[in-house]
Amino acid sequence: MLLSVWCGLVAGVLEVGAVVLRKQVFDSDHLYRMSRHFVWLIPLANACVFLALGLVGCGLIVVWPSRGRWLVARGLGALALLPPILAVIPQIYSLAWFVLALGLAVQVIPLIERRSRGFRRLVLVSFPVAVAAVAGLGASLWIGDRLQQARAEARPLPPPGSPNVLLIVLDTVAAGHLSLHGYDRATSTTLVELAERGIRFNSTRASSSWTLPSHATMFTGRWSHELSAGWFTPLDRTHPTLAEFLGDRGYATAGFVANTWYCAVDSGLSRGFTQYQDYIFPGLTAFKMSALVRRALDNVNAIVELTEDWLESAGLLASVQRLRRLLENDRKRAAVVNRELLDWLSRRAQAERPFFAFLNYNDAHDPYELPPGRLHRFGSEPPDKRLRHLIQHWGALDRATVLPKGVEFAAAAYDDCIADLDEQLGKLVDELDRRGVLERTWLIITSDHGESFGEHPGVFCHGASLYQTELHVPLLIIPPGGGTTRQAVQEGVSLRDLAATIVDLVGQKSGSPFPGVSLARFWEHPAPGAPIPHPSTSPALAELVLLDLRAVDSWGVPKELPPLRAFLEDDWSYIRRVGEDLEELFHLSEDARERRNLAREPSAQATLERMRAALDRLSGGPLVPERFRR
Repeated sequence: MLLSVWCGLVAGVLEVGAVVLRKQVFDSDHLYRMSRHFVWLIPLANACVFLALGLVGCGLIVVWPSRGRWLVARGLGALALLPPILAVIPQIYSLAWFVLALGLAVQVIPLIERRSRGFRRLVLVSFPVAVAAVAGLGASLWIGDRLQQARAEARPLPPPGSPNVLLIVLDTVAAGHLSLHGYDRATSTTLVELAERGIRFNSTRASSSWTLPSHATMFTGRWSHELSAGWFTPLDRTHPTLAEFLGDRGYATAGFVANTWYCAVDSGLSRGFTQYQDYIFPGLTAFKMSALVRRALDNVNAIVELTEDWLESAGLLASVQRLRRLLENDRKRAAVVNRELLDWLSRRAQAERPFFAFLNYNDAHDPYELPPGRLHRFGSEPPDKRLRHLIQHWGALDRATVLPKGVEFAAAAYDDCIADLDEQLGKLVDELDRRGVLERTWLIITSDHGESFGEHPGVFCHGASLYQTELHVPLLIIPPGGGTTRQAVQEGVSLRDLAATIVDLVGQKSGSPFPGVSLARFWEHPAPGAPIPHPSTSPALAELVLLDLRAVDSWGVPKELPPLRAFLEDDWSYIRRVGEDLEELFHLSEDARERRNLAREPSAQATLERMRAALDRLSGGPLVPERFRR
């Protein structure tokens, strides 16, 4: 038993080293896509798995002493070698690696058996060292968090009366699917009510059509081509973030995110936040940190999909699905994000210190599945295996094979998720109202990008185009106490201006490093006769590097295609694929669905030239910068 646990700890430590080595040296994808606690969770998970294997091995030895001992020794040896191999080169089939590891174990174990006394001493001496190393890795994270919190609490307070700021991002919520913006389904009753208490922006554009660069622009005020944030690269330290700036000026900073794929600590968005909560581990989901467990689950899932009909007919499917949820269901729902924020507010040691808090909800992201027991307002629970598969794998399906009714079913499920998220948002706002928090808090609600459902041929989900289905997002700014500032702004604005707006709202414009223009200009009117300091409409730039999912590198990472750029001004949208002769020009007030491309219309050539020049000027030239390429 001791040997089994020792093998698990050693395999876990080697796996951690392999993961770090791969990400830092070999892999073109530099995002870890796992909790920063992997440094101790992986060894702990492996130790538990090997403990279970040791129990099985002990039973085998009792039943079959001679051959059982031979098999257990070589099996443990092979499985101990497997995790670091799976971590360093994950593209090869698990069975192939296991055969290789078993071959190595068959050669190495006899050498160890001939030196069993020395190996026993090695295990006994190194076991407490391995335990201490894993515990030290976990303690280092805890100590680092405590020191960071102590430094934040020692900072001087901001000027008296400085307001709080709560920035809420409804990940993947398209303005075109909100009743707030005229959608025919009542998907956003909370947002409609909140709009009565503040400023609603009807023409807000994101800086990109997917999560990481859009959030990075919100946090830095920089366009995507100025930032390092990409499909496989985190936001680097080149430009200061909003949380860093406000934290240095005495604000308490906290982030609570549900999109762990592109908003977790490894994305770089956590920089400047003293408290940042991303991953959760309900049930037994922490065991998925281990490559051994993760690969086993993948294989089990593949078997379940192949035998789903048989399992259902045998009455076993429900039990299997419950077990899978216990091991896999770690999706972070809005209710959990709400609870994290409210718990943080309750336990703050310095309640007098104003805060900047950031929430990211991911409930509207595919797969479009409601939590158990929630209400389907527009769609329904998938009635059969085909539709269940369609919803669960929507993001990876070849949508060319999906019939229009399937697309309608997915869109209704998406609307259900938005409406459920809107309800959870309402519960949070009600609780903050009850606590009196909103009396001194600027509440800002927006989305990072929208979602497409085939409105343009072959364009689905997000990160696929720069059409309005993916760029047009909601934006509400509600002043402390919900004042009498109710207003609807029709002029086009960009989320790039959020950083400049927030530092303006909290009275910290002096020394601000954030480009852009504060949106407060729309409700803070100058004195009679004074010049308007800024134009009402600011140009909006959007950028996107597409992925070719059919062409991958040696690590299985999709290759990037020439970038798309879009420039939006007044009622016009101009889209260009950089380096290729592809241009689109749409007049949005006359063609809101962007169906008629005016780029080759003689009457639009003057506008086309103006938009070309403006796009080149705003994006730094006609060519994409080197660091924006792969």
